[in-house]
Amino acid sequence: MLISSNIADERLTTAHRAKLAYVYVRQSSVNQVRQHQESTELQYRLVDRAIGLVPTFLGT
Repeated sequence: MLISSNIADERLTTAHRAKLAYVYVRQSSVNQVRQHQESTELQYRLVDRAIGLVPTFLGT
């Protein structure tokens, strides 16, 4: 479940913003992608959400 950006922004502290983040990316087989399309969509939404948070963490 993704948290709405307003709620997430209110909960972020300076200590949170100072931490480094790591993103783990794993290649799925073509078969896995075909069989789990909903999961694939959720993963892409998570990537978009993370990219959208970059300015928040950079303070811009």
